[in-house]
Amino acid sequence: MDGIAGIYSQKDSDLVHKIFLATGACQHRGKASAGIAIGNGKGIYVHKGLGRIGDVVDQDIMTAFHDLEPVAAIGNVGYTKNKIPENRNAEPIEVHPKNNSQYHVVLTLDGYLVEERDLKGELGHDYHFETGNKTEVIGALLHKYISEEGISFEAGKKLVDKLKGRATFALAALVYDKKQTYLVTLNDEKAFEPFCFGEIDGAFAASSESVSHRRLGGFPEREYDGAEMTICSENGIETKRLRGRKMMPDIFQGVYFGHVGSTFRGKEILQIRRELGLGLVDYYKNSRADIVIPNPESGWGVSVGIAEGLRKPLLPALIKQAQAVRTFQESARKVRSMEVGLKFGGVDSLLRGKNIAMGDDSIVRGSVSEGGSVWVVYNCGAKYLEFWISYGPMFFPSFKEWHRGRECLEELAVQRAFKDSNPYDKSIEEINKAVGDMIGVDEVRYNPQEIVENVAGGGSFQALDASYPIDELWWPDWLKKEAEKFHNPNQDKL
Repeated sequence: MDGIAGIYSQKDSDLVHKIFLATGACQHRGKASAGIAIGNGKGIYVHKGLGRIGDVVDQDIMTAFHDLEPVAAIGNVGYTKNKIPENRNAEPIEVHPKNNSQYHVVLTLDGYLVEERDLKGELGHDYHFETGNKTEVIGALLHKYISEEGISFEAGKKLVDKLKGRATFALAALVYDKKQTYLVTLNDEKAFEPFCFGEIDGAFAASSESVSHRRLGGFPEREYDGAEMTICSENGIETKRLRGRKMMPDIFQGVYFGHVGSTFRGKEILQIRRELGLGLVDYYKNSRADIVIPNPESGWGVSVGIAEGLRKPLLPALIKQAQAVRTFQESARKVRSMEVGLKFGGVDSLLRGKNIAMGDDSIVRGSVSEGGSVWVVYNCGAKYLEFWISYGPMFFPSFKEWHRGRECLEELAVQRAFKDSNPYDKSIEEINKAVGDMIGVDEVRYNPQEIVENVAGGGSFQALDASYPIDELWWPDWLKKEAEKFHNPNQDKL
């Protein structure tokens, strides 16, 4: 869930400043590392490190890069790829062929590759791998196909076909051919990862989210369709869709991870979340709540809809503390439980003696709610707490977690709530009750999947129904068994 950006603009004295702003607009995504790379008629130059982009890219770097008169630039804000962030895994990443090559490739990527060992084996004769970042493997493949086909749509088509069914990606790459630097952007055939593009004052810009374009004072033309590629060079800018297969955007990006000011498949994310809140009210009808509060920060959108639907006041009674850490990135429950206690503070005068409807985007593991926001609300004197959830019950882990084994399934709140029974044959009311009891609230109110789909559109609901963008060939055996139980929940009773 990195944030990436790419800009191409010849003779643009503000190019370095623009890539800094466009990348920084995505800072809500990655907070582990950051970097930018620029290219001109003499080569490609990279600067990156650990921390947020404002810590890594200072004014001296921006001035030095500006003096190189770049025509293209890419940037990254990196999500934690390992438990301990390492500088070698920061992006953009340079591809290192073992033999002399006409092409120099530097890239950044948002996405994930399943089981890269075989690809590293194929590429090991021709490329050095100097990181533990999967982006480097995809970069080596891109370099290989550019070496075979030139900087062309045919090279992009080969990459899309090679990674079909085993990777999701949106990438921005600088390619230097010893004459000029090109900007190349490309995504996977299902358009799983969000990626948009457009021109602003003559500059071509692509980004993980439309907030980048807004930060530059413009709007994106649209989001990329699946397997769509742009090549920017001295000869102009050309965009082409390489494969026309059915797309499967990640719906959770719109429900949770996307910036509220961005668009998701043409619809503003804040309005998606607001409509999910209205859908919850329409489904459950009644509430005991005196006030509605958001579970910060991603609970704001759905809470707007809940308050509107219930006609109750929306109040900022739960405050995210300045020292808050990204606890969902921690794997150990004890560590997560300790750290969520740092995340929230409550306003006693708004909560004491009240019945509360609290809106949130999702319940994944339940530890943030269980040990953080829920405890704070009751500790401030709330009488009754309804926990309204914009997304549905999450039965399955993200495919980006499969490498951790069955643990990533068993730690999910719904799985924990039905540890000794089958969760897949339960009604939403039974799930609400079990999860509510487990995390310690009076009520949980999940959104049915059909409401989420009506609001956000079709795509991948991987956590709700195992509709993964990854072919079953690459699924772990334990997941195949769980998916079979989900689709045939009564098979054990036959």
